[in-house]
Amino acid sequence: MRPKTESDFREPTELERALLARLLEADFPGRSELVPLVGSVRVRTIDEDGGLELKTQGEGIAPVVQRVPVEAEGRDEDGVIIHMLLHVIDGRPSELEFFREDAATVKRLPLPSAFDLIVLPSMPTGGWLRHKS
Repeated sequence: MRPKTESDFREPTELERALLARLLEADFPGRSELVPLVGSVRVRTIDEDGGLELKTQGEGIAPVVQRVPVEAEGRDEDGVIIHMLLHVIDGRPSELEFFREDAATVKRLPLPSAFDLIVLPSMPTGGWLRHKS
């Protein structure tokens, strides 16, 4: 069973680093600037699903175009889809979030390679409702 929360930041585990690296395999605006920032993160567990608050030790800002520039989907041991999202606030990595589609607690994270990467397009100027293809 995972701890619910941790009060102190620590070095990421090998699995946590591999999950972050998997997300950075995708091509998205700000990716090259995020790589060194994510490479120098310290983390702390913030929920039962294994979500992490990220605190980068590196300098710089990643010019991402949305708060969640990349996400991924994998399957829990019972087949339910798990979402993994990288949150970036003010150009700095801030959270690695996990959640199941059925809102239950994540049972077991799949291997990083089992996650399918997703990069959503940027919102068109004026919003989606005014956008015409």
